[in-house]
Amino acid sequence: MKRTFFTEEQKFTQWWLKAIFLFTLLSVFVPFAYGIYSQEVLGEPLGSDTPMTAGGLMVTGITSLFIVGLMVLFFVYAKLKTKITNEGLLVTFPPFINKWKKFTPKEIEKYEVRRYNAIREYGGYGFKRRSRHGQSYTISGKIGLQLYLKNGKKLLIGTQRKQAIEYAMAKLMGEENSAKNG
Repeated sequence: MKRTFFTEEQKFTQWWLKAIFLFTLLSVFVPFAYGIYSQEVLGEPLGSDTPMTAGGLMVTGITSLFIVGLMVLFFVYAKLKTKITNEGLLVTFPPFINKWKKFTPKEIEKYEVRRYNAIREYGGYGFKRRSRHGQSYTISGKIGLQLYLKNGKKLLIGTQRKQAIEYAMAKLMGEENSAKNG
């Protein structure tokens, strides 16, 4: 019977990320809205040589907003999901990685819960790969579960629940206490 020791779901909720999304959407919307207003209401064509028609501005503006909107939605709906059961550690990062990746105790050489710097070590938050540091799945914060796999690869999974993940990993690895993790 499968027993669950730990579950966590994280989302991008940083205020500065929301500000970047808003700025990006406005930086696409405002120029096209002004162009349409300038041409249709003021009667002044936008551009000197061959100005784009109002219809062309609308199509280009709507297409641009749609593309930027999709990118924003990817981040709004992105979730880092981590689960630790008696069978292994599972992680997924929809909509970027939709299948659960499973790591069994036989695949894990050692682990540690540690502080990390997402920008310096991995180039930012999200799903990242760096040759020196390995892969990372992070949303926010500075604490993560670092896995050292027997195949030589490394994986860092961000967490907001340090003690709970330490306890769950100790249970998964069959340790008496979490101090024996490496």
